[in-house]
Amino acid sequence: MNRTNDQVCISKRMAAPAAIFVCAAILTLLSMSGCNATKARSEIQEVSVMRVAHRGGSALAPENTLAAFSVGLQHDADALEMDVHLSKDGEIIVTHDPLLERTTGQLGEVADYDAKTLGGFNAAVAFAGATVYGSQKIPTFDEVLDLVEREAKRPVVLQVEIKLRNDGTRYPGIEEKLIAKLHERGRIESTIIISFDFPSLARIQELEPRIQTGALISKKYMTSIGAKGPKAVAEDIASLKVDYVGINYQYLSQTLYNEFRSKKLGVGAWTVNEAVDISRFHKMGVDFITSDRPDLLLQIIGLEN
Repeated sequence: MNRTNDQVCISKRMAAPAAIFVCAAILTLLSMSGCNATKARSEIQEVSVMRVAHRGGSALAPENTLAAFSVGLQHDADALEMDVHLSKDGEIIVTHDPLLERTTGQLGEVADYDAKTLGGFNAAVAFAGATVYGSQKIPTFDEVLDLVEREAKRPVVLQVEIKLRNDGTRYPGIEEKLIAKLHERGRIESTIIISFDFPSLARIQELEPRIQTGALISKKYMTSIGAKGPKAVAEDIASLKVDYVGINYQYLSQTLYNEFRSKKLGVGAWTVNEAVDISRFHKMGVDFITSDRPDLLLQIIGLEN
């Protein structure tokens, strides 16, 4: 796939981030069929939720590996979600934990090793079906981008989560490196930066106001700000000036959803792995559903669209 990703027209607004996929698909339809814009919008609006492959599809392949991202693409995900850290030599590395032991069996953390050494570790050792995929390296962000360019059959959004070091501190310069890489690869308009670390999101917004951002909230947040009620949560997230909020699906009630919408926030649910829950949030009207099962997302949402 050639680097035409800036053609993916993400509207920079405090509203449904599903517009990313919508706009890209409209461009594709117009170029292929010559149909008028009104008809194209009518057809595409039937796709009501963005299907996001969590860590590439970690129930189907070793998480955050090239094999997983390939699986996500094979199941027609609208977006690939991934986690990034910095290596000792400053490379953007795609893996979830700051510590290496869970996924590779190695001691230490990502920041202790250079990118070449990290690439020699097997990131598939903890995956139940590891023999199917064999050894899988910890990829760099560049390697993931290369794979998407080779294998994506249509425009695909990236959801890139900025992670913290094991001690809870930020990687110095990770936001600058990430924005520079996205500029280099023509991905500013087809990437959403997400994080539990709100200062990282603020820095991203300073560096590149065009890029969309999403605040992630889970149990820790919900036991503090969340204890004040849905209205307080929505007001707090809206104050961050992010485009959307991504929330652990267990905490997303209809009341909280309505409060987010009242603040013109896009809303996403993660990590949704059961068919009944996928169906429920699809009907609720969320903008994205993140799942370890991109195959199930395709099956359930495909049937309901």
